[in-house]
This record gives sequence, C-alpha cells and structure tokens, in this order.
Amino acid sequence: MSVLVYRDSDTLSQAIATLLAGCIIEKPNSALGLDCSVSLSSAYRKIAGMTSDGLLDWATVTAFNLYEHVKPDAEISDEARMRTMLYDRVNILPENVFAPCAEARDWSVQCNDFENSILDVGGLDTVVCTIGADGRIACNMPGSELAPVTHVERTDTGRVVTVGISTIMAAKRVIAVLSGYQLAEIAPLVISGPVLPSIPASYLQLHQNAIFMLDEDAAEHV
Repeated sequence: MSVLVYRDSDTLSQAIATLLAGCIIEKPNSALGLDCSVSLSSAYRKIAGMTSDGLLDWATVTAFNLYEHVKPDAEISDEARMRTMLYDRVNILPENVFAPCAEARDWSVQCNDFENSILDVGGLDTVVCTIGADGRIACNMPGSELAPVTHVERTDTGRVVTVGISTIMAAKRVIAVLSGYQLAEIAPLVISGPVLPSIPASYLQLHQNAIFMLDEDAAEHV
C-alpha cells in the first residue's frame, strides 16, 4: 500500500493519467476496471490526449465499467458518460468495453454474467476508483456487511449494479482516488483506520498493491 499526495486536483488528474498510461504500456492487453465518476473526467481527458498524441494504444485493452445505474433511476447511463469521457476519444475496440446491464428480468443472472465476463479475461489488472465521502468504493455502500461480487445496491442516486468488494480486491493493482475537502474527514479512516464494512474503502489497506492518490485538500488530516 502506498499513499501519494499532490498539490491540487489538476496535478492529481495528471498523475492518475500518467500512472494508468504506465499500466497500459506495461501490459498492452490490460483488463481495466474504471470508475464512471465525472470527477475523473479530467484524468480521462488527459489520458485521451496521450492517446491522440500517439503515446498509447488501446487496441488490445479491455475495459470494464465498475457500475451502472438501473433504468429508470438514471436519465443518462454511466456507460454513455464513459463513452463521452474516454472511450470515444481512444482507439479501444467496442467489443472490448463491458458495462453492467441497466435493465434485467433477473438481476442475479445479469450480475453473474458481468462477474463471469471479468473472470473470463483472468480478472482485473488495474482498477481506478474514486472513494466517496462516506467511504464507499465504486458503489459499495457502508453497511454491516459487504457483498463480495457484482450485485445491486440502493444508493442516494437510485439503484446501481456494481462490482463487489472481492472483485476489486482481486485486482492486481488498485488506484484509489480521493479529491477535495469533502474527503478530508474520511481519508484518514480509509487509509489508516480500522478495516470495517461501515467504511468499505478501508478494505484496500489489505491489498498488497493499493495506491491511494490524494490532493492536498483531501489529505488535510492524513
């Protein structure tokens, strides 16, 4: 586990993009688990710029969106947001982009299918995820226990199909992003507090290759 602190959000975004680019260069056929949060739009824009400059090739990369809001709980899908922020800006093959289904007759089947699609590529090499002010990771919400694999969560923005905590922990590398004053209170609990299901992101302390990336605002009490 490592903790990296950057001067401001723009510097943090550049660092995220640089680190993710390094992961792709290191393993061109990487399986990536990517957070759909708009807070990562700057980092995604920067890595798209590296791609357009000829520094990166996404032709053999596989990308998995970490979550998707259930229709009709969301007007704009997380998949559409990711295409706008990243996928339409790089040369990733459409068939190599996976997202949880927003509609289903049987959610257990849909969740199992998505989890199996991750297993079929040998698991995730790198996960990029934001941490919420309540300690959530992806859309795994604080609770008395955590679902291990892909499942449906009820969040403040409606129902969400999200990868589980075990799926994230099984990744070879996890890049956890905390940015802004609103993360200042939860950051020390996530990084060095007790590992509790009431703070889902605290489980990353147990990951052998977790990288916490913060701006100075979020790191105020770390």
